Amino acid sequence: MTHESELPSLTKHQTEVLQRFALFEATIDELRNAMTGVFEFDLQRGRRAARTHFRMPEPGIAITRAHIANALEKKRLGTITERDLVHWATLLLLNDAYVLDPGDEDLIAEWLNDMSLHLDGS
Repeated sequence: MTHESELPSLTKHQTEVLQRFALFEATIDELRNAMTGVFEFDLQRGRRAARTHFRMPEPGIAITRAHIANALEKKRLGTITERDLVHWATLLLLNDAYVLDPGDEDLIAEWLNDMSLHLDGS
């Protein structure tokens, strides 16, 4: 097992793509391409898993109620699908670069888990 201090730090580009993904401004394909070699994920139903090979950023990328509201508004307007919402929530939970807003951590975790596990991502 590799000690975290031996892992590479995220590049500025990778951090920017992660931030844009949290706002639904970057696609899963953009995320996958930017994170090649440092973050691998599988979003098949029943197999949702990820492997992280990077040093956790300090500070992490904070996920707030505003991110949830933005995602739900995009879904309401039809600019994203339910599957997009499921994959987005799942990746926010699986990627260690993201941290939940400490003031709303339990609520945000509950919303993301509900989206990830209880919506139809097929």
